[in-house]
Amino acid sequence: MHIVLTFTLLLFAFLKGNWREWEKYHLTIFYVIICNLLYNHIAQNKLLWEYYPDFYPKSHILVDILYSFINLPAITLLFLTFYPFTASLLVKVRFIAIWSGASFIIEYPFYKFERLLLQNGYEYWMDILFYIVMYSMIRLHFSRPFLTYLLSAIITIMMIWLFDIPLS
Repeated sequence: MHIVLTFTLLLFAFLKGNWREWEKYHLTIFYVIICNLLYNHIAQNKLLWEYYPDFYPKSHILVDILYSFINLPAITLLFLTFYPFTASLLVKVRFIAIWSGASFIIEYPFYKFERLLLQNGYEYWMDILFYIVMYSMIRLHFSRPFLTYLLSAIITIMMIWLFDIPLS
């Protein structure tokens, strides 16, 4: 399942992504990669979600590297390519809601077929909130990176506190 998603995202990113202006997006893509890697480092002893591979070796790390360096950058490129920067606030909110809802729905089979394991108090319904925050932060980082870093630190501290993530 993870491989099919990766190839699908790569295909869409290749065909529909704004590759001519990729330099505009690369810092935000790096931000997303770093956030995912940082989550895996901080929560390594108490992961809230963990990818279960389709094939051997059965390692969350290998699948997460795939997500960190291929899936999430492709999603970020596509999201920013189609983001309605000049539209009204309502259109922007609706765009983030649609992307969040679509991500939530696409993720469901992974959850249902145990390719995404949710644990340590994290539940599937929480992912809709996660996606709203994720896409909002991607958009914010594109225009206000320093504010995004501050908000990311606050969100990280809140997640560590809410889910009692050990920092050892």
